Parts: sequence; C-alpha cells; structure tokens
Amino acid sequence: MAGGRRGDATGLVVWGVVLAALVIGRAHPAAAAQGAAFVNGMVNVLTYNVCASGNKAGTCVADLTYARRKTWARQVADLIRSRKVDVASFTEMCYAQVSLLKRALPGYRIVWYGYARGCGPGRSDGCRRLWGDLTDETTPPDGLTFGVALALRDGTEGPPLRRRLRVDHAPRAGEVVHPRGLLCARGPVGPGRAVSCVTHLSDTETPRQVLRLVTSYAGGDPVILTGDFNRMPKDPQLSSLYGMGVGDGPYAEVDAASCGVPVRGGEATTRGGRKIDYIFGTEADYRPLRAAVIDTRPELSDHRALTGTFAAVTTPRTPPSGDGPWRDIAQESRRRRPGRRR
Repeated sequence: MAGGRRGDATGLVVWGVVLAALVIGRAHPAAAAQGAAFVNGMVNVLTYNVCASGNKAGTCVADLTYARRKTWARQVADLIRSRKVDVASFTEMCYAQVSLLKRALPGYRIVWYGYARGCGPGRSDGCRRLWGDLTDETTPPDGLTFGVALALRDGTEGPPLRRRLRVDHAPRAGEVVHPRGLLCARGPVGPGRAVSCVTHLSDTETPRQVLRLVTSYAGGDPVILTGDFNRMPKDPQLSSLYGMGVGDGPYAEVDAASCGVPVRGGEATTRGGRKIDYIFGTEADYRPLRAAVIDTRPELSDHRALTGTFAAVTTPRTPPSGDGPWRDIAQESRRRRPGRRR
C-alpha cells in the first residue's frame, strides 16, 4: 500500500523469500518433514571435462590447435566470471592449464591434484606436448601432469583431501585398469562454509567409494560434489548418491529437478549425447534451482561445461536459536512484522 511504513515492505519481502523456500521444499519430502527450509543464498557451480591431452578415441585432438588452445583460459575464465561461479571443477586437466587459468582468473584459489603422467599409464605425456608452447609451467613438483582441479572464489581453509582411488569394481574383459582421483577442499562457499569436491571415475571405481571418502572428510559439513562419473543417470551405481526420492543417497543433483519433479536425467554433457558429468549437493543443505549445459566457441573438448545453481538452505530440526552461520529468515520476519515500530 502506498505510504506504508518501511517495516511493512521489508516484512512482505522476507515472507516472500520464506514462501519461495517452502515451495522449493515441497519437491523434497524428506527435508520438508524435518521442518521448513529457509533460503540463505545461492551457490553457482560449474564442472567441465576439458580433455586437455587428448584421449584414446581421438575425439579432442582435432580441437586442440594452437589458436584454440590460446583462447582456452580466457573462455573458461569468462564463463566462470559471467555466471558468478562459486565452485568450478575440472577433470582430464593438464597442470599447464592451472598456470594459464591463474593468470586469467585472479582472485580465485585453484587447488590441483595430479594422479597420472600425460593421460594414463604407458602413454606419452600429451600435457607437455600440447601445452608447452603456451607456458613453461607444465609439470608440478611430483611430476604428475594430468588430473583434476578446483577453482574456488572465496578461498580455502585447512588441508585439502587428495586421494588416489582404488579398484573396487571388477573390470570388463580386456579393460585397462587405471584408477583415477578425488580432490576435496574446505572453505567459504556462497553464504556459508562447505566442502567442494571433484572426481573422475572409470568403470573400476565406484561412486560408493567416493561417497565414503567424501563423507569422512566432510565430517557433517555441506558438500558440493562434482565431476565426470562415466555413468548415465539411471545407472544403479549412482543410487548411492542420488537422494530426492529417486535414490537412497544423500545428494540432490542440480540437473534433476525439472519443473520441481525430481528425475534421474538431464541434458547431455558430451558431444556423443550422453550425460555423465554431474553437480551434486547434499540434500539437507542445497535445493537445485536450475542447470544449463554450455557449448564453447570454438569447441575445446568432447565434453560440454555443466553449470548449475543451488539454493543454500537450512532445515532446522529444533527451534532455531539464531546462533551459528545460518540466519533464520523467519526470525528476521518476526522482528520486522507489519505494525511494529522501528
């Protein structure tokens, strides 16, 4: 109403946020049963398999010309900045790209974990061969030039988790076994603190193994888990991750809530038409809002970047005290309810 007190308008805005949170919460009965979910802010995430040293199938090498590689860091940095990305993760990455991205993305903390030379046992070091003409920083101290990385807008706290995965699933006949890695880092993410992780699985390492490692490291903190899982959404092994009523795991997937109805699907993230890259967030802490798969021009990989936005929420199990890192929006609205003098 025109001429109303400032407190009236503020109260309406705050309750609008509360109602939006409740609408989001209806798509997640398990969380809603614990109490109303209050939105505390948004978290923007990106994951991208960059196929940086080519692959056995040769589906990237034609795109990794000098002219295109010169644009890689700028394109990726522009994508991260334009979408205000809080957590970016990279798989099939060369260490050389870390140095290039640091120059193009000042202010972000980049955490690296190398678990192979080149791009696999017994193969030439494609990382040095392909990126050595753009930077002298192609090799980290441990000599492992190929792996995964995180770029975190608000930095890190404490030591990261770097773990080589073990074979815990029988390989298919004739399959070459080369276990890959998991990288996690703790720090501020959006409105609170969280653990951010990236992994790249082959057929011989299971999502359940990753879940155990991440859960142990996180110690109850909110988690953003991303990467190339090399499995389609309906693969039974992903049931250990998916929550939202479509699996028995603890995570919401950012591309799995089209029109508010959780499904195990999403837009293809590879040039070949498969969705095998994912952005998960612990369901108790995050609600998926939107996702998009991004094509770069020119193409630099046989994957496409997956981006997504979560609403960061708190779902109180007891009456909120007002303490801690999350602000209770309902309390804020009561302090500013209509008719109360300021």
